[in-house]
Amino acid sequence: MESPRGGSHGEGDVSPPPEAVRMLREMALRDRREGDEPDLPDDQLRSNDQLQEDEMLALEAIYGDNLHIFGEKSVPRSFQIHVHCEIPDGISVSAELLQGVDDYQNNRFFDTFSVQHLAPISLTCLMPPSYPSHHSPYFTLSVHWLDSVKISSLCHMLDSIWAQQPGQEVVFEWVQWLQSPTLSHLGFDDGIVIRQPDDSVTDPVDVRLVREILSVDDVVQRLINYNEEQCQESFLHGLHVCMICFSEYKGIDFIKLPCGHYFCRNCMETYSRMHVKEGSVMKLVCPDDKCGGFIPPNLLKSLLGEADFEWWERLILQRSLDSMADVAYCLRCQTACLEDEDNAQCSKCLFSFCTRCRDRRHVGERCLTPDEKLLSLEEREKVRQLSKGYAGPIPRIGMKYAVSRKYFVLLFHVRIVVLPSHVCQAATTCTTGKREHINIHRA
Repeated sequence: MESPRGGSHGEGDVSPPPEAVRMLREMALRDRREGDEPDLPDDQLRSNDQLQEDEMLALEAIYGDNLHIFGEKSVPRSFQIHVHCEIPDGISVSAELLQGVDDYQNNRFFDTFSVQHLAPISLTCLMPPSYPSHHSPYFTLSVHWLDSVKISSLCHMLDSIWAQQPGQEVVFEWVQWLQSPTLSHLGFDDGIVIRQPDDSVTDPVDVRLVREILSVDDVVQRLINYNEEQCQESFLHGLHVCMICFSEYKGIDFIKLPCGHYFCRNCMETYSRMHVKEGSVMKLVCPDDKCGGFIPPNLLKSLLGEADFEWWERLILQRSLDSMADVAYCLRCQTACLEDEDNAQCSKCLFSFCTRCRDRRHVGERCLTPDEKLLSLEEREKVRQLSKGYAGPIPRIGMKYAVSRKYFVLLFHVRIVVLPSHVCQAATTCTTGKREHINIHRA
């Protein structure tokens, strides 16, 4: 069905009529040809026209954006009202779905979910010149979550309402009935049931219903989508309290996370930038202490801005690599490398190294223990001192000074060697004048 434009329109601005309006005009022409539309005197026609105009003004004031007029000055008057069923506490929907390709009874099951908002009933009306004195408005009904039999039942009920008060304006009464007792009239007090089409049912179908041919899966998806849109719309226009700063703002000033928790934009921006600045990006999750839900990257980008978001991406990549057991960093350029059987080769500088002892790759040889490396270092220092003609005692690294073997082992894991200042060739002059001055150098 073609969608009409909402609200009233200026003079000469006539929107294309939807399928429902075309059907209504055909009904009016058919009744005129068959003599069901009476010929009325001019005084009665003017009275009806005035009553119709007053009724349209009242409907527009009451229903606002839910009323769509097709050509404000066109005659006969035609319009559409989106009628929302009243479900203050929500309602459950049970949909009969098919499992597999075979349409057997044992392959059917019910999927039940709850909604706070039901897709509206579309009531499209055309007011003939004889309304309201002699004839009711022509109307059609469209509801995609009801089958043809149930929509036909609603049509018959609207006819009954007109029959109870002929000669009076009836559109408001129709809308009021569709809003309140409709679900009870259809037997949906405990929830709506949507079933698969039953070809064996041959009940007569009212010609005034307008219904798309949809599968049950499509109907369910439309109900879910409409409910989510309306819930979001209600949230944006309502007032809420931020659980971080405890201030009250409109929903439009809040950030709603996928987990369902929401916080004001100012608090979320401060919270996000704080974690990025401190480098604790793995803690950048839902601020609710019992949740820890994920914050999508596109939302973080809007909270952080371009520069901070780029830094967040770098930190996340770094933390992710650090958490991978098969990733090691090159000893020369610190590039991340993939470990393969305790060995790795840097893709940048092509340096190959052992990931266990953090030394050059030594295929077929076992890794040296920290004590063995310490003794090897002492031997190399002894040879270097003798080659320079030093005849004094060679200090034993790691024993004479406060740098214990335990501390050496800890530092050796990250490729840092600790030496006394007067032993290390690259040592700088100690400004304190103490012999215990320690210099730290990368190996």
